[in-house]
Amino acid sequence: MLVQAQPTLCYGCHTAAKADFGKPYHHRVNEGLVQCSDCHNTHGTTTLRQVRALPNGDQVCFKCHADKQGPFVYEHVPVKTEGCSSCHTPHGSTNPRFLRVSQVNLLCLQCHSFPAQGPQGPAHNQSAKYQACTMCHAAIHGSNASNVFFR
Repeated sequence: MLVQAQPTLCYGCHTAAKADFGKPYHHRVNEGLVQCSDCHNTHGTTTLRQVRALPNGDQVCFKCHADKQGPFVYEHVPVKTEGCSSCHTPHGSTNPRFLRVSQVNLLCLQCHSFPAQGPQGPAHNQSAKYQACTMCHAAIHGSNASNVFFR
């Protein structure tokens, strides 16, 4: 039997996680829909931050977000090589979808800094319509239909 219930017991030491769960976009730990132990092994593991999974921790994410796992015919390389935490925060964020940056296009531009070139010239322009990459490139975790991650 625990001295205190989760997450109160965990927050005694993990104050940064407590702050993250207070952000506008967060896993619903405070609401009682998710427990700290759903993702973390409270009795210790050999993995970073006692995550219940492989060393990169993504298997924990895929327990709830299985549609992002793949395998896909067309893989988005960072998903496989860097993992979920390269784009998303694990506990909470001030940004929608737990993104590490305020706008998804800013995240995309960290790697994709040059506009795509097509036979008729640049495939992108600076119109506000095209500033949100995911308006067209919606399958950013991977796709079975499009190598440029169109819907």
